[in-house]
Amino acid sequence: MSLEKLENLRREMKKCVRCSLCKLIPMPTIQDAQYTSACPPVDEYHFHAYSGGGLQVIALALIDGRIEADRDLAEIAAACTTCGMCDVACKFIMAAERLDVIMALKEHLAESGQLLAEQKTRGENLERYSYSVGKPVLEPGSWAQGLGIKTLPAEQSDVLLLAGAEVHQDERHAMSARNLAQLLQKAGVDFGILGENEPDIGIEVYWTGQRENFEKQADHVVDVLEGMNVKTIVTLCGEDLGMLRGIYPSYGYQLGADVLHASEFLHDLIRQGRLSLTHPVQRKAAYHDPCYLGRRSEPAQAWQGEERLTHGVMTYFVPPKPINYGVNGVYDAPRKILNRIPGLELHEMQRTREYGYC
Repeated sequence: MSLEKLENLRREMKKCVRCSLCKLIPMPTIQDAQYTSACPPVDEYHFHAYSGGGLQVIALALIDGRIEADRDLAEIAAACTTCGMCDVACKFIMAAERLDVIMALKEHLAESGQLLAEQKTRGENLERYSYSVGKPVLEPGSWAQGLGIKTLPAEQSDVLLLAGAEVHQDERHAMSARNLAQLLQKAGVDFGILGENEPDIGIEVYWTGQRENFEKQADHVVDVLEGMNVKTIVTLCGEDLGMLRGIYPSYGYQLGADVLHASEFLHDLIRQGRLSLTHPVQRKAAYHDPCYLGRRSEPAQAWQGEERLTHGVMTYFVPPKPINYGVNGVYDAPRKILNRIPGLELHEMQRTREYGYC
């Protein structure tokens, strides 16, 4: 099954012209030679195999029978964080789907029994504890104790605050969820939470290529969220936003509710005058664009048509295919909130927005 999926992506692999632009932010955007690199595994291992282009070559060699799926290959593929940088950098010069090939390669390695021990453990944890990181270390739902928040679906609300599975594992995340809930209460938002039933969205099994585990978890998550009968889902975690808005639809999962990140929802409340930022913060700050909140949250665009070959090497689409350049992720809302803080001096880093470093 996974090998067939790879074979169907052969044309994508052969589009790679070995230009190595997948390792860099696009040249017209470079401001300083010190901040040109775009791929963390390449920065760590200094070898082409770890790059987006290198993984295309590896996948092509695999389906042509020139190499076999083994542990060495699994370790190279595992180094890829699926941040999507190589994908959007490559699309600066051609219509190619680098991530499709990388994910198909990861899925084939998983199906071939080449999961690394830590990856396998995450899948086992998800099945055993319902959370990929393992058994909860914090009491489920304890982060919201004493706030008097509605618990869905026993109670009803149009807005669901999806605190994320991390509220069961990490005290800082739990405190962030509590702070966000108190902000929503201050703004007079009628919202509810899942309490002890916060689901694991499945990013660990997704990015490691455990497709069967991922689809099983996605089925569960969609069932849970659709059962809440809400109009808006507000995520605290950028990864949850990216998964629900960008990744789930590409696997055929659709939610009836709008999915917003907390920064988007809070900015709307500030714009409506329901929250105000009055406390001065006299400091300089920069905002870092997270991968899944940014480029990976851009929803896939439906297309049906034909890809044709011309001049022996170049392809084009009939009708023209919409291309995801990663520009429609969540970039503006966090910056707009920061710019409303009195005294705060916001600066931009060298690699920002869709070219933010993983």
